[in-house]
Amino acid sequence: MYCGDETGSFIGEIGSHTCRFGYGGEDNPKYVAPSYVSDKKRMASSCLTARAASQDLESILRMPESLGNEPLLDPDAFLRQGDSVQDWDNLQVAWNEGMDTLRAKDTQKHTKGGTPYSTTVKKHKTIEGKCIHPILAIMPGFTHFEGYGPKYSASMKREQYAKYMEIVMEHLEATSLFLAPSPMLAAFSVGRQNALVVDVGAGGCRVTPVIDGHILQHSQRRNGRGGDWMGHVAWKAMLEQELPVIPRYKLRQKGCIAKSPSFHNWAVQDLMYELRTDPNVSVAPMDEAPSRTLFTNYDAAEAPTSPASGEEATPSTFELPDGTPIDLSTPFGKDVTRIPELLFSETMPFSSQSSSSSSSSELQTLSNAPLHHLIRESLLAVGDVDARKDLVGSICLSGASSVFPNMESRLSAELSALLPGFVKPKVVASRNSVERRYAPWIGASILTSLGSFQQLWMSRSEYFEYGAAMGVQRFP
Repeated sequence: MYCGDETGSFIGEIGSHTCRFGYGGEDNPKYVAPSYVSDKKRMASSCLTARAASQDLESILRMPESLGNEPLLDPDAFLRQGDSVQDWDNLQVAWNEGMDTLRAKDTQKHTKGGTPYSTTVKKHKTIEGKCIHPILAIMPGFTHFEGYGPKYSASMKREQYAKYMEIVMEHLEATSLFLAPSPMLAAFSVGRQNALVVDVGAGGCRVTPVIDGHILQHSQRRNGRGGDWMGHVAWKAMLEQELPVIPRYKLRQKGCIAKSPSFHNWAVQDLMYELRTDPNVSVAPMDEAPSRTLFTNYDAAEAPTSPASGEEATPSTFELPDGTPIDLSTPFGKDVTRIPELLFSETMPFSSQSSSSSSSSELQTLSNAPLHHLIRESLLAVGDVDARKDLVGSICLSGASSVFPNMESRLSAELSALLPGFVKPKVVASRNSVERRYAPWIGASILTSLGSFQQLWMSRSEYFEYGAAMGVQRFP
C-alpha cells in the first residue's frame, strides 16, 4: 500500500547531449553524463584528456552524419537527432552506469548516491544485477521518420517502446516500469496539463501541444536549429576569421592528434558550448533583432565604437583556450554575442556554402522555420479553437539552449508580432536555469511522487504474462 511521497523510483533520461539519472522526489538529477559511450564499455567522461583522443565515441541516440573534422552547417541534417535509440548496447551501458553510480542495485539508502556500486560488498545485502527500485524511463517526443509518413512513425514508436521495455525488464531486471514522453513531463514540471511545450535542446527545437496530459502527435513540429547546430555555425565562423579552434585536450599534450573524429567533434562542441554560455559573451540582450544576418558582410559593417564618457566598460574580450583573444567590440565579436539570434533568424549564415536538404519539405512535422514560425505552424495544426486559446496562453519553455538572457521575453515579442492581435501569447519559463534545463526529469520526479500515479506502474509479472504489447497500449 502506498503511504507517502517518497517511493524511491529510479528515473533516467537519455538526451541527445547528456544523460540524466536520479531518484523520484528529488529536485534535480544527481548524475549527469554525456550521451556517448567509449569503446562499448563506459560513458564518456571528459574531453580534456589527451589519452582519450584515440577512443571511438558512439552516441546512444541517432546523430547527424558527421563530416569528419569539418563543421556541419545544414540545419536539416540535425532534424532527426535524438528521435530514437541508435545503439541499444550503448543504452544498456548508460543505464548500468547510472544505476551503479547511484547505488540502485543494493539495499543502501539512495541518499548514499555518488559512491560507485561494488558487487564485492556483502554486508549491504548486495543484489547483483537487479534494480530494486521501480524505473521510469523518459522517452523523446517522436516525430515522423525518414519520410515514410505517420503510419511508419507509429510503428517505429511501438518498436522503440517494446525494445526499451525488453532492456529494462530482462537486462536491468526492474521490479516495475513506466515509459513517459518528455514533452508531457516538461508540462507537468510547471504544473500544467494543457501546454504548448517548446523544447530548445542540443538536437533542435521541438514544439509539442499537450492536452490533458496527451501529446497531439499530428500537431508536433520540429526543426534542426539546436545547440549543436549553433556550435557548428560558430565553429565555421571562427575558421572563416582564421581563428585557431584548438580543443583543450590538444593543449594538455602538445602535438596530440585525435585518432577518432567523433572525439574531436565532441571536444570542439564542448568548446563552442563554453563560448555560448560564458558570462562575458552572452551579454547581448535578445530584446531586438540584429539589423543584418549574423557572420556576414563584415567589410560593410560599422567600425567598433568606444563607450561614452561616464559609462562603465563591459568585458570586451573572450580568450580561447590557447590564449587567442576575441574582441567582442568588433562586428565579428558582436555576432559572437548574438549567437542565440540564430533561433529566430529567417536567413541562414553561410547559406551559399551549406547544402540544402529536401527532408523539411517532405515531412509535415519537420521544418527549417525559425522558432516563432514553428510555434505558429504547430498552433494552426490544432483543430480545436478553444484548445488553441489554452495552448497560446501556456507556452512552456524548456531545454538547455533556452537559458539565454531574455529568451522568454524575446520569444513573447516575436509571437505577439506574428500572431493575430486578439491573441495574447504567454510564455511560462522558470527563472532557475537548472529547472529549465532538466524540466522533463523534474516533471517525472513530481509524477512518481503522486499517490494516484502508483497504480500505473507495469509490474514485472504483468510484463512476462502479457508481453510488451500491454505496455505499448498503456503508456502514453
